[in-house]
Amino acid sequence: MKTIPTIAEIRDQILADIEIATGQTTPVLPKAVWRVLATALGGALHLLYRFGLWLYKQIFTLSMDDDAIATRAAEYGLSRTPAAKWIGTATATGDDDTVISAGELWQKDGNVYQVLTAVTITGGTATMDLKSLETGDAVDLTVSDIISIVSPKAGVDKDATVASVTQSGEDAEALENFRSRILSRQQNQPQGGAATDYIKWTLEVAGISEAYAFRPTPGFVNVYPLTDDADPTNRIPSSAKLTEVENYLSDTKRRPLNATVSALAFSELDFDVDIANLSPNDADTKAAIETVIKNYMYARRPEQYDDEVNPKNVISAGEVTSIAIGAGATVATVTLKNAGGTPITSYTLQDSELAILRTLTWV
Repeated sequence: MKTIPTIAEIRDQILADIEIATGQTTPVLPKAVWRVLATALGGALHLLYRFGLWLYKQIFTLSMDDDAIATRAAEYGLSRTPAAKWIGTATATGDDDTVISAGELWQKDGNVYQVLTAVTITGGTATMDLKSLETGDAVDLTVSDIISIVSPKAGVDKDATVASVTQSGEDAEALENFRSRILSRQQNQPQGGAATDYIKWTLEVAGISEAYAFRPTPGFVNVYPLTDDADPTNRIPSSAKLTEVENYLSDTKRRPLNATVSALAFSELDFDVDIANLSPNDADTKAAIETVIKNYMYARRPEQYDDEVNPKNVISAGEVTSIAIGAGATVATVTLKNAGGTPITSYTLQDSELAILRTLTWV
């Protein structure tokens, strides 16, 4: 069932059926009894069609709504990752022996953070344990951020500096990310510690939408996660998030007993591109080409499996030329260079590497 007939279409079909059954033509007047009845039935049947289509969609993970997909996930022991509060520490300054009470509030950009346990300023400083009052990406703080006390307190300076991050603030998992995890679980049955298992477990951590797992040596597993941030420049998780991922993966409820797991940050390799003989040589064409090359670099990934179909682990001068032509150039001479500035034909990403466009030069 792909489309639902309109009320008018259903009405006309009912009228046609009545005329065939009675052997009479229905009067054209809108108030004719058969037309009134057909229109009323058409409206009711249209709702029934819509309900049937909704029921049909609930059969498949790809089209389920929120409630149905939560029930499907429960069959696999999965649940939607909830929003998370920010947890960390900050260094306050002030007069010695001044007590900063538990419950004291600090803020940054309208987001409020609460002191968890009372601390006393000693030697001019005190380290406060803090937790945000709200959840989500918006409350996230990073080391060296400045927060301010909400209610001024004698003996305590107005500003404090974030010293460490224990848990990042995260939005609740997006429905489509959750759907992708369930589909992955359906398509990849647990195998007691295969790469797919580690990838699945990593995606259960809030704020992570992609991961790669490799075994450098027997008994060791390296996992490289990527964030769910829409901006690819923020795709590498913070050290705090990597620690969170590693702790989650190292839980003995998940990892095999003989495995040592490390959550590591990808290395982003710089590549330069020189383009000569461009035609048409105008600002719009250049902007379009720069966009597609940046996206091409950001989309490159190491090869997870030896039998991957259409792997994306190679950065190729030929492919860069092709996408430049596809972006509007009729003629272009492309030179691809590595981080050292040496022209190369192609480069194959290793397990720990991603690509990024450093400089695009118009020659």
